[in-house]
Amino acid sequence: MNQQIRPKVTIGLPVYNGEKFIRKNLDSLLSQSYPYFELIISDNASTDSTSSICKEYEKKDKRIRYIRQKKNMGAVWNFYFVLHQAKHDFFMWAAADDFWDRKFLEKNVNVLLPNEHVVSCVSKVKWYSLTENKLNKIDSFFQNFLRRVRSLKSVEVFSLFGSYDKKVTDFLKKGHPNMCYGVFRTDKLQKSFKNESFVGNDSALILTVLQFGDCQVIDETLMFKYYGGMSRKGMLYNARQFNRGLVGILFPEYAYTCWCVKHLGKKLFFRNITYFVQLNLWGEFSLIIDLIRILLLHIYRKL
Repeated sequence: MNQQIRPKVTIGLPVYNGEKFIRKNLDSLLSQSYPYFELIISDNASTDSTSSICKEYEKKDKRIRYIRQKKNMGAVWNFYFVLHQAKHDFFMWAAADDFWDRKFLEKNVNVLLPNEHVVSCVSKVKWYSLTENKLNKIDSFFQNFLRRVRSLKSVEVFSLFGSYDKKVTDFLKKGHPNMCYGVFRTDKLQKSFKNESFVGNDSALILTVLQFGDCQVIDETLMFKYYGGMSRKGMLYNARQFNRGLVGILFPEYAYTCWCVKHLGKKLFFRNITYFVQLNLWGEFSLIIDLIRILLLHIYRKL
C-alpha cells in the first residue's frame, strides 16, 4: 500500500502516576512496525515523575502529543478525553502499565482494513507481574483465590460475530472487557463511549460497539497486561472509585445491571437473566472477600 494512503491510528494513553511503567510502555509503542500513528498522552495531574518522562519522549518523537490536566479528572474522564482528541481512522487505548509486541498495530490494522463489518480487533492477552513483597503476596493470595472460584467469565478474549443478540449473549457468557484495548474504528467508538462511571462500564462499552459490527480476535499473543492494575485493587476500591452512593458500594454490579436493562432491552436482558443473577452474587462475594483481605492486611501492618 502506498505510504500516502496508509490509514493513521490514534493511540490514547491516559495515565496517572505511571513512572514505574511508562518508559517500557512508550518504548513498546514507539517501536511498532506500523509507524503511522499519533500518540496522545493525557496526564491526570500526576504527582510523580510521569510528567518529566513524557516530556522527554515528546521531544524525541514528533508523533507524541503530551497534555497535562490541571487536576485529576478521574480515570473514566481521562479515557473519554483521549478518545475525543482522535481525528484518524483507527483508535486504541493504551494502559500505562501494559506493553505490546511490535507487530500489534500492524496485524490489527490489517484485519480491519479489508473487513468493514469488523469494528474492533484485538490480540490474545498474556498477564505479567512484578516481584512481590509480603503484603503484595497477601493480595495475590486473595486475587488468585477469586480467579480460581470465578466461573462466570474467562480471562481470555473471543471473537464476537453474528446477530446482535448472539454477540451480546456470547460476550456475557465468555467475553472479557480486555477487548477495550483493541484497535477500533474511531467513529464507531466515539459514538459508543459515554463519560459514565460505574463498575462494568468497559463491558457496557463493548456491548454498545457490537451494535456497529463484529469484534475480531487475532490468534496470537501480542499484548501484555500487568496483573496488578485497576482490577487488582479489589472490589471495594473499584466500587468506591466508579459507582455512586452507598447502594453502588454495597451492590457493586447493580449500576451495570440497570444499564443493561435499559440499553439491551428487557427481552434480551431476561434471556440472559441467569448471567445477571450470578454476576450480582459474584459482586457481593467479591466484596466480602475484599473486606476480609483489607482486615488481614491491616492486622499484618500492626504486627
